Amino acid sequence: MNSKLHSLIRSLGLLASCFFFVGCLEDEKKVDLEQVKANLAGVEFDKKSTRKFIDTAKAKLAELKAAEEDLKKAGEINEAISNVTKTLENVTSLIDEVRASLEESELGFEDYQAKYRAKVRKEVVGKNLDLSTTMGEGYKEVRVLSVNPVEIRIYQSSGPQSVPISEIPKKVREMLQMSEEEAEAHRAQLRDNAKVREERYKEWKEGLADRKSEAAQKAIAKRLKDIQVEVQTIENSMNLRLLKIQDLKSRSSQWQRDYSLARSNKRREKALGYSQMYRDKAQKLNDLNSDGHLVIARLRSEEEDLKKMQRPGG
Repeated sequence: MNSKLHSLIRSLGLLASCFFFVGCLEDEKKVDLEQVKANLAGVEFDKKSTRKFIDTAKAKLAELKAAEEDLKKAGEINEAISNVTKTLENVTSLIDEVRASLEESELGFEDYQAKYRAKVRKEVVGKNLDLSTTMGEGYKEVRVLSVNPVEIRIYQSSGPQSVPISEIPKKVREMLQMSEEEAEAHRAQLRDNAKVREERYKEWKEGLADRKSEAAQKAIAKRLKDIQVEVQTIENSMNLRLLKIQDLKSRSSQWQRDYSLARSNKRREKALGYSQMYRDKAQKLNDLNSDGHLVIARLRSEEEDLKKMQRPGG
């Protein structure tokens, strides 16, 4: 009986041990299951994070691809702009060359035109022109003494005369290359020259304002002597011209008489040509004397001004 009881106790102990061991296994299984669940939750979280990261990366990749396309387009645009810029530079350079060539051509033409104009006007001096369409029948054949941009100097039976550009026939103006633009430019130049001379003389007079200055008085005295010498020189030249004019007029008259006595047309033509030639030369000298009178009048006016600026007894 004791042995049966002992066996029973041992069996109960063994059974209790088995239950304990099974319980421990159950607890361990519970712990492992919780860990597994936790790991699964972590994996799920990592999966969501990973998906979110992937989505973000895809969006960034799409943006980068778009930016790359834009950069590519920008590069193409820059290249196109560079090509257009080079083309514009080439065209601009070509335009500059053409402009320079045109300007050079214009300058060359203007130079040629000026030389041609001077040649035509020089050749017409001494020849006859028909101004009757604007001046009347008395100007059918008038002798040309000189030509300038504003007028023609002609010789009439009554003496020399100036015909302004406004009264010169259009055909003659075109032949002599005369224009209102050139005439106005010539008048403006004459006005400017006169203004410059007047200003210089005014400055010179103002420089002598201090009449008590010995230097000023010496300058006045010297200028008065220079004026006297200049006037005397001009008068001497004019007197010599007068003698020459008389001689030329005498020769012209002789050839005029020869013309009236000549029997052949050739002789009359020759006599008339020489008569006109000597008469024209006499007229040119007469014009120079007229200019000389104007210069002397200006010098006399200056002389009077200077004398007023001198001290009494200076």
